[in-house]
Amino acid sequence: MTEAHFYSRGTSTPRKSTDQRGAFMRMTQEDNRAASVAPPPENGASPVLVLTEAFTAEDAINRAGIGKFQVKLTVLCGFVWMAKGFDNVVGMFINSLTTCEWSLLRWHSALMVTITTIFTIFGCIIYGMWSDKYGRRTALSSSLIFVFVFSAVSVGLPSYTWFLVFRSITAFSVGGFAQALTLCCEYVPGRQRGRVVYILSCFWAVGVTIMLGLLYAMTRPAYYHWRLFAAVSTTPSLVAMIMMRFFPESIHYLLVSKEYVSAKIVVEDMARVNKKSLPQGQLFPVRDTNRRGRCCHLLSTNHARSSMIFWYIGLTAAIAYYSLDIMSPYFLQDVADEIDAINYTAANFMGDVFQPVECLHNVTTNQYVKILWTNALDFPGFVIYMIIVDVIPRKILLCASSLLSSLFIFLLFIPTSNITMLTAFLFCARTLLLGQMDMLLLMNAEAYPTTERGIAVGMQNATFYMGFFLTPYISHGFLRFEMRYLAGFCGVLTFLSAIAAPLLTWETRGMELMDTSQDQ
Repeated sequence: MTEAHFYSRGTSTPRKSTDQRGAFMRMTQEDNRAASVAPPPENGASPVLVLTEAFTAEDAINRAGIGKFQVKLTVLCGFVWMAKGFDNVVGMFINSLTTCEWSLLRWHSALMVTITTIFTIFGCIIYGMWSDKYGRRTALSSSLIFVFVFSAVSVGLPSYTWFLVFRSITAFSVGGFAQALTLCCEYVPGRQRGRVVYILSCFWAVGVTIMLGLLYAMTRPAYYHWRLFAAVSTTPSLVAMIMMRFFPESIHYLLVSKEYVSAKIVVEDMARVNKKSLPQGQLFPVRDTNRRGRCCHLLSTNHARSSMIFWYIGLTAAIAYYSLDIMSPYFLQDVADEIDAINYTAANFMGDVFQPVECLHNVTTNQYVKILWTNALDFPGFVIYMIIVDVIPRKILLCASSLLSSLFIFLLFIPTSNITMLTAFLFCARTLLLGQMDMLLLMNAEAYPTTERGIAVGMQNATFYMGFFLTPYISHGFLRFEMRYLAGFCGVLTFLSAIAAPLLTWETRGMELMDTSQDQ
């Protein structure tokens, strides 16, 4: 018989804690009676809950395996990721589309990008806190509602000023989309968790591809209407918002919130849908935790080293990826020289900010094909990561991907006029870096306990947007040098990431999710 001591807050008597693998320490007793409540201790503490048999949330999830329940949840979270892809494309082209009606200047465009990026950074962090305090489902639902409502309303706004306000609120709410990954990871067995995360990435890739197709279709001279293009971008958010009501809260969150009855109902429903039986007994109680979702917890003794390494690798991966995106026109010889290549992307931030933004009123077939394939070449990395992510240890894979990215970047220094070879090096580096960002989110979800998992994923996602925010200014600093110096800078950053990856505290592949820091 297993005895689980669960006392009220303020008592000094400890509860049996879990180990790193999530299995609790069982104590064999003489009798085999059913679960009961022992008489109150003499010191007046809360009654002791005695469980004949008990199992953790991870025990239940592993027993249920991958079934219809997880498939439905993955589709739900996939629509959230697709909505993120839709929003990314809208953010890239919305200034060039709206300037046809509002005659925007470069500083208008720069202001739009700057404010929306900053709001998204804060949204990632704040929604991460809310996810730990109020639940994954609550945070994700509110994020979807705000994105849909403010995106839909912004379609009919008459002026740039109001459009900027509503796009900023939408950008803030998009920061909560990362919690879809948190929710999904908390229902998937450890051995399949990595593949499921990259399935979500495939939904994102599909969303980007669909929106690029709509961009081409809706910018034809006979059908041009940027408002319709923006309206269609709200569709995945609406679908995910409707689907959210049919899915429960995370089991792990319910346990740390002391909602044992609700957690038991969810576990039983998951087992029923997957047609699997649960372990014998009751859900194992979790240590009392009242402080959740605090950024300072990520810098505690247990997590400080991993947090700093995760943030560094995430920031450098984003800077390297977006810098390579800026360098792409130069290496593909779409522009005349290095200055034009940097200005091709960063012109709205530098130079004469009172120049008008070029109106994108007609995307030609050649332009569309070039935009499509330069984005689509980044997507094969998701398939590669999906195959190997649950086979190779996480730290080794992260180190190897950073090292290979650095190698491909340095290969751009080869003096050659072979565009095909340079293109291959460029996109190999980009696809590795793009897949690496999703792996960092996955590792954060696995390395941190339930009480800090939401804020950990949110902070990691914020580093990606911070990298995007800094890249135009970094690239402009290399205007006085050759373009290859920017490539060398990115190569050094990714090489240092390869050195830092093995220093992470935890190897998380196959590891069962922890509920509290004491479980480590």
